[in-house]
Amino acid sequence: MTLRTRPSARYQRVGDGEHSEVFRRPGSRWCIQLFTVDCPELTVSKVSDEYHYLRQVYAALPELLPTQRLFVPHPAAHISETLLVKQWVDVDTTRPLNRTRPTDLPPAGVDDLLQFIRITRGLLDRAVSEPTLLPDIIDTRFQNLAVNTGGRLRLLDTNRLINTVALRTLPPGQTLDPDRRPIHARLLRRLMYLQAHFAGATRRNLADDPVYRRYLSPAALHRLFDESTADGEPI
Repeated sequence: MTLRTRPSARYQRVGDGEHSEVFRRPGSRWCIQLFTVDCPELTVSKVSDEYHYLRQVYAALPELLPTQRLFVPHPAAHISETLLVKQWVDVDTTRPLNRTRPTDLPPAGVDDLLQFIRITRGLLDRAVSEPTLLPDIIDTRFQNLAVNTGGRLRLLDTNRLINTVALRTLPPGQTLDPDRRPIHARLLRRLMYLQAHFAGATRRNLADDPVYRRYLSPAALHRLFDESTADGEPI
């Protein structure tokens, strides 16, 4: 990855994404995210608009999104010229949500997860009739959706949301092909895992759920159940 600029030596590199790197001064309440020059999918307006979109749709979870501010040097700036300052969130990266039992969380953390599942399922439900965006909770390391050291749910990176055009444009009577739409399949799979693990949903419950049945055939549902279980996220 190529960054246009780098912070001073006082900052330590603490993370990276597909098109960005994150730096922090030790002990600071804030971190900075810098975007690479080869970042075709992200624009200044996209980063700003999608953050405010998430703020609106997840308003019932006011602590979910870290506070952030995007500094833009001029109106025509490329995203790699900007500086994103974000609230630092302390999480135990050795215990992602696929290694956390519901009993490990305080009641407020469990309630956060249940509300997150409900709202996200609502976005999926509305996707058949209106444009909605879905948070990126599909990272392999399961570190973007995390619980902080105080036991509250946080969505650490709000960039690159998943659109629902592919779901809305399914022909009548047809369902999603997981091979052709792997991103949406992974999103559905991860959400079903959260519902099974933290809300106690069984495979039968999920297979009968009208939201999932709308997008997945019975064969695709059971395939995703098995793949999730094989990857250490049992459904």
